[in-house]
Amino acid sequence: MKRITLLTIYLILITSLQISAEWKKVFGGSVNNIIVYNLIEHQGYFFATRNSSLLRSSDKGETWGTINLGLGTMGLESDGSRIFVGKFSGTSTLVYSDDNGETWIDSDLSQAQISEIRVINPNLMFAYSNFQKFYKSTDRGATWTEMIGLPFSATYRIYVTNTGRILISGYYSDDNGQTWTETEGGLINSYSENEDGIWAGAGKLFLSHDNGETWEEKLFGYTTSVIASGNNIFRGVYGFTYSTDGGETFVSYDEGIEEVDQIISMLFDGEFILIGLDGPGIYKIAVSELGITTSVEQTEELAYNYELSQNYPNPFNPSTTIRFSIPESGFVTLKIYDMLGKEVASLVNEELPTGAYKAVFDASSSSKNLSSGVYLYRLKANNFVQTKKLTLIK
Repeated sequence: MKRITLLTIYLILITSLQISAEWKKVFGGSVNNIIVYNLIEHQGYFFATRNSSLLRSSDKGETWGTINLGLGTMGLESDGSRIFVGKFSGTSTLVYSDDNGETWIDSDLSQAQISEIRVINPNLMFAYSNFQKFYKSTDRGATWTEMIGLPFSATYRIYVTNTGRILISGYYSDDNGQTWTETEGGLINSYSENEDGIWAGAGKLFLSHDNGETWEEKLFGYTTSVIASGNNIFRGVYGFTYSTDGGETFVSYDEGIEEVDQIISMLFDGEFILIGLDGPGIYKIAVSELGITTSVEQTEELAYNYELSQNYPNPFNPSTTIRFSIPESGFVTLKIYDMLGKEVASLVNEELPTGAYKAVFDASSSSKNLSSGVYLYRLKANNFVQTKKLTLIK
């Protein structure tokens, strides 16, 4: 009888938790007409492009202000200090801001419907117009030239892997777009990357273990957006699904969404997930409400430079905190090594948005049975690499 009572209480608690956890609508009205094309984080602000204007939030997506740049906005990108927006039409159809959207500067690009913008490296950017034209810039988006003679004519997404390989419409380039090699795949709606490989959302959900050369089908169903963060895979379809076991199984979760539609865009800042839908607007939920834990915690500080701080406390036993900052999103690794260069722990190995973070290294939970001594911890983020020492005393 006691076991039955305890089981009943447990089920009531779980049911209550599921009822209280639901998506919160943070932008959009009663009319199903707000299409959210892109969501990104830039220097502590969230930005979203929609079919009539640019949106900006300074409180993690709780409230949004409107920035009127013309008829409508589509493409959206950040290089860490400058944000770029592609417009439907106008004298300049690609504009940029160096002050978080307070003022805007026109580029010389006038081709209509710039739907995709991608920073390839600090000296190269690509942009795509829905009129099937590709452009490149070598001066941080100020001037653009059309790219001629490409083996592909259209794309939804341009993606740069953590090794610098560029993926576009079933082709890849390892020399900044000078030459292209055909591979599997085609028009991809969304890419993301974790330690398992590159995830791609298209007609199905795919995973590549060889940097985009071949693709394994992971899940049937039209995938419009995907974010991979450690073992957590967030997948936008006609509604929202997520996996906590590296994509082996997925759970659907649409509680609180008034009108379920295609999720075109997603943003994950380590604490919250925001989804942009094809009509209903923007919704938000804390990942903790979904029972998701992450390997690294984002802090409130803004990130203006790459920085790896000295761990604290140091010396330590058994745990210490390591803080770091990245001014632009990218694939980040933070690993612990012994003095012989052997890896003893991996604290971070995932795609992270711009921000300041802290990770805890607990030597007592390591499977290596670490002894007292000096160890190294190394941060790799985009082209930044830095190594420091920490001391374990038992």
